[in-house]
Amino acid sequence: MGRYSVKRYKTKRRTKDLDLIHKELSSVESITKLKNQEQDEYKPGLGQYYCIHCDKYFQDNKALASHLKMRVHKRRVKELAKNPYTQLESDAASGTNLVKFMSSVEKYKNLEPERLNMEKNLLENLVSENDEKDKIRHAMLYPDENNTEQVEGQQEGQQQIQLTEEQQKQIQIESNGTAEIEMS
Repeated sequence: MGRYSVKRYKTKRRTKDLDLIHKELSSVESITKLKNQEQDEYKPGLGQYYCIHCDKYFQDNKALASHLKMRVHKRRVKELAKNPYTQLESDAASGTNLVKFMSSVEKYKNLEPERLNMEKNLLENLVSENDEKDKIRHAMLYPDENNTEQVEGQQEGQQQIQLTEEQQKQIQIESNGTAEIEMS
């Protein structure tokens, strides 16, 4: 009476391994690609609220912001601050490829502070960037015709320009003036 081979591994909440996430966090292109994903209707929050460190999608920005303050996330960030275990490290422990391992350790010591700085700079304002995206998306879905004017043709997307009160009054006066002229 042994265990079934199907029940050997628990894969319900399995996330990416640390070495894969560390590789994603090592380049600017991969971080920006993961921060600015296309909308996917099969993922929570349409795939827009993603924690790279924990490999999790969240329903909205508030859930992501609360996750970033939690102990689980902070523990994961701390684990990712160290270089992941590699085959080269295993070989060095057995006594082979010591020179190659030592050169990789020196390379890691030189490049790691730059990588951590880059990662911190790119991910420190993740929540505020998502707030800005939400505001733009909300303005596109629910335009207020009385006091906004859409600007089209920009590559960054459509932006909303708020009209001042004086401009709104001027537009109303002009529209009322043309209405009076047409009536007479």
